[in-house]
Amino acid sequence: MPLFSQATLWFNRHSLREIDRRCATQFHLPVTALMENAGTGVAHIVTRYTTPGESVLVLCGAGNNGGDSLVAARHLANRGYQLHVMLTSPSQKFQPATAGQLATIGAMDIPITDISSGDAPLARWLAATGESACIVDGMFGTGLSRPLQGSLLALVAAVNAAERLVISVDIPSGLDCDTGEPLGLAIRAGHTVTFCGMKIGFAQPAAATYTGQLSIADIGAPATLLRELAVPAPD
Repeated sequence: MPLFSQATLWFNRHSLREIDRRCATQFHLPVTALMENAGTGVAHIVTRYTTPGESVLVLCGAGNNGGDSLVAARHLANRGYQLHVMLTSPSQKFQPATAGQLATIGAMDIPITDISSGDAPLARWLAATGESACIVDGMFGTGLSRPLQGSLLALVAAVNAAERLVISVDIPSGLDCDTGEPLGLAIRAGHTVTFCGMKIGFAQPAAATYTGQLSIADIGAPATLLRELAVPAPD
C-alpha cells in the first residue's frame, strides 16, 4: 500500500469532515471505496510487524473508523492471521457502511464478540495469546471530541496496560485530532496509520507518546480536494 507521495498536508477535524462529505457529493466516491483503501493500508502495516499465523485482535467501533479496521481484518484473515473482532459498540448502532463490513466478517466465520458492556473478553484474549499478538485500534476516529467514559475508558486503560503492539487506525482512540491531547485517556499506539495527511494535533510533542510511529496512507481521496482543504502547517 503506497504512502501518500505528495508533500505532507495537514488537516483539522473540520477539514476532514469536509473531505468525507465532498468525496461523496462532488466526486461520487462511496465511503466503502475509501474504507477499502484505508483498511488495506492498515493491514499492510500490521504485516510489517507480524507474520501469518499470529493472533490479531481488532477493536471495532460503530463509525467509519471501525469499518476501516474490519477491512483490515478481512485482508489479514485472508493472509493467514488468526483474527478476533471485538465490538466496542452494539452492532445495532453501527453506521451502514461499517455494518456492511461487519456482515462480511461474520460470513467469513471470524469470531466476533460484543464488549460494549465490559472488557472481560479482552482479558481472556490477552491471557490466551503471546506477546507477539497485535491489537488493531479501530474504536474512534478524528470526529471524537468528548472525553471517554465508563466501560470505554476502562477498555483503553486495559489496552494500554497490555504487553501488546497496538496499531491505530487514523488516530489513536481518545486522542483529540486538533489539540493532540488525550480526551481523558487515549490509546498509546506503537504505530498509527493516518489517512490523507497529518492531523494538526500530531504536531504537539506530547502526541508522539500516543501515536508512536506514523505512516500516511493514500485512501483514494482526490489530491486536488486534499490540497484545497488542507490547513496551514503548524509552527
